[in-house]
Amino acid sequence: MRNPKKSRERDADDSSSINRLPDEIILQILNKIIDLRSLCFCYLVSKRFSSIVLEVDAVSFTAPFKDPNIPNKNPVGDISQSRPCHPKLYAHGFLRKFTGVKSLYIELPFSDHRVVQNRCLFKWRVKFGSRVESFVFLSPNYVCDNDGIYQIGKVDEENELISIAQHINKKRDISYQCLNDVIAWHKMLMNIVKDLPMLEEVSITDSGRKGRLSLSGEKLNEVKEWVHSASEAEINSRKGSFIGTETCIPVLKLPVSGYVMKGIFCALFEREDIQGRTDFLKNSEDGFEDKEEAAYTEAVKDVLEKEIMQTEMLNALGL
Repeated sequence: MRNPKKSRERDADDSSSINRLPDEIILQILNKIIDLRSLCFCYLVSKRFSSIVLEVDAVSFTAPFKDPNIPNKNPVGDISQSRPCHPKLYAHGFLRKFTGVKSLYIELPFSDHRVVQNRCLFKWRVKFGSRVESFVFLSPNYVCDNDGIYQIGKVDEENELISIAQHINKKRDISYQCLNDVIAWHKMLMNIVKDLPMLEEVSITDSGRKGRLSLSGEKLNEVKEWVHSASEAEINSRKGSFIGTETCIPVLKLPVSGYVMKGIFCALFEREDIQGRTDFLKNSEDGFEDKEEAAYTEAVKDVLEKEIMQTEMLNALGL
């Protein structure tokens, strides 16, 4: 039979071997973990660990899609809240403890999870500072290369025009939902910047990697200055009014990326008081990360250039 006293002594010896490690070594180990959920478990190990965990440099958090019919068992909630709550709120409560964190990456689910399930093709980009200024949404029916080989979303050629017409309303709804998500995420981002003064870079993206809100360098410093001078009411009440324009293009050839997009729906939303500032959408400073995403960047540039040329021509004709 196992001797309980010896077992406790052995456990104490094991524990003391960990305790003999200096804080700096433990912090180096914890800095390799990054994942917020894992850091949460480390936080619960002991009082000493809880203080060291909060000194990590980088944190990453991926929020799962929340099914309202399934009870929430997110361990982060055990730290930040005692009552049931959404995982994103749990995470935010725990994140606020990491006052020295320098790098933060957050991945959130779409508000409408059916968008992911339906595999609708789209990307979005946003210009923002202390408020969301411009937002562009681009969605093709499908993408193929120059040889006509389908890469994503193969569609029956004979029903192509019908398919475009049928999908416009759905894509319009998705673009509105994405804009609403971005506005909500921006509010979250402003509060995160206010709570974490040592941040050097922060990024919020969605579960499908369709777009992102990111801050670093001088842009982050400018937002920090505004956030720390603003009241909580100002931070949480900057939605504003947006004016939207839509463009539909049957076929768009993209010579740089080597793709062809068909059945494109593009929606541009701009704040009423700052219309016409879309240069950020046409440069590559915040470009996407891989070849497919680069094709969307190229498509956005092309669509906006065509839209601007058309507007200028109509203005010249007095129409």
